Amino acid sequence: HRSITTLVDYMEAHIVFDEYHEYITMPAFNLFFAELVECKKMQKEKANALLVSATPNYFFVEELLEIDDIVGIESFNQSQYKINFTDFDESKQDDTNPLYQAQQNNTFVVSNTAITAQQAFIKNQSTENAILIHSKFKKDDKKMLFDQVFDSFKRDGSKQFDVLRAGPIVQASLNISCDRMITEFTNAENWLQRLGRLDRFGENEEQNEYITAVPTSIAETGKQKGACSRFLSQLDSYQSAKAWREFLLQNDIEDKPLTLAEIYQLYQDFYEDDVCREAVEQDLVSALKKSVKVIAKKVLDPISFPNRKKLKSSKVKIAKSSLRGDNRFVQMAVCRINKQGKQDFPDAYAYEESDLEANLTASIELICGYGDSKQNLLSFMVKKHHNIKGGNKSYKDSFTINEARNPETPIYLSYTPNDLMEVNSTPHEHAIYYAIGEKQPIGAISINKLNSKEG
Repeated sequence: HRSITTLVDYMEAHIVFDEYHEYITMPAFNLFFAELVECKKMQKEKANALLVSATPNYFFVEELLEIDDIVGIESFNQSQYKINFTDFDESKQDDTNPLYQAQQNNTFVVSNTAITAQQAFIKNQSTENAILIHSKFKKDDKKMLFDQVFDSFKRDGSKQFDVLRAGPIVQASLNISCDRMITEFTNAENWLQRLGRLDRFGENEEQNEYITAVPTSIAETGKQKGACSRFLSQLDSYQSAKAWREFLLQNDIEDKPLTLAEIYQLYQDFYEDDVCREAVEQDLVSALKKSVKVIAKKVLDPISFPNRKKLKSSKVKIAKSSLRGDNRFVQMAVCRINKQGKQDFPDAYAYEESDLEANLTASIELICGYGDSKQNLLSFMVKKHHNIKGGNKSYKDSFTINEARNPETPIYLSYTPNDLMEVNSTPHEHAIYYAIGEKQPIGAISINKLNSKEG
């Protein structure tokens, strides 16, 4: 295997794995990470490897990695935090839902999905001085919004915006701070990472309010139904998230002033509780079983190919098989949304079709409707695209999906009104558009989610 020298370089280097907890729920990456750690452990006192995280997940470290050399560092932040849980009906996008409520100044609202953040931003864009950030933007928009978020909420920032609405992308990527935070129900690691953006620099004399919004179905019955529980189950985090909430409630932490040191002591105690460890183990085993399937499907045995020289291309191209997921380049029409929520569909696409640097990607699962033929946007495109944009008709979905590894031949998730007129067609009922609000881009979102009045 020609790349074996990479492992030699790794073994000879001083290694720091920063925020390694993010690997734990990533299929295949968690097992490969464990193998890399095992390689370093074989060097014993010459290992020169450091794993760094504010949320180490003690069960993963002790039981899978079999590491007991854990050193804690106390936070400099002596501020006090008031933690509360509030139940809400997931089906409602009104003021009874804390994720959709209008917020006071210097508040972050962090949801588990981009869709929730988008819908809440749209609902409040006429009255709230807010900024929206998540992962479903084209590259130049994402960069612009990251810069604006950082400039506004960094230490001694401009305070240009009063409210930040965000998906999970914000919990570990920006050194920013707020005075009040609302988070959607999640596991201990995400919960604490988000908390780390609340009075991050320890400057507030008053208690900082941290509100966890929990769907009623989970709070009252603990049953796995509803969007939130389904999302956490897909991430192999639901059982540990439920156990974390129950553990905090058992310790009667609501409405009490707590320091970060006290909160992190609770986190350590959580991993020493047998019932909680059992819940964490259940999720971890599920994640590792998923990893085995991904590796078996996507990772080839080491082989050496003949050395055929090829001209290097500067073009971006998605690999045929990637452990990070099966994404493809996509294009979509623009939908403008004014402050009253009225939608307008101009004759424009998310990016100029000749601009290969401004591309967007989406998972094959999403493109194909997650197995639901009614939501399959690929089949809609295959039937109409050659009559709209020209070229030969594709008779194989696999060919179209393979071609979409190149930014020049993206899969169209929606078409402009003028293009649809060419084929006497109406938009697909689940078409995905690039939404643009009055103040900023809103990002890729399906039309049925834009029109939905339910969470």
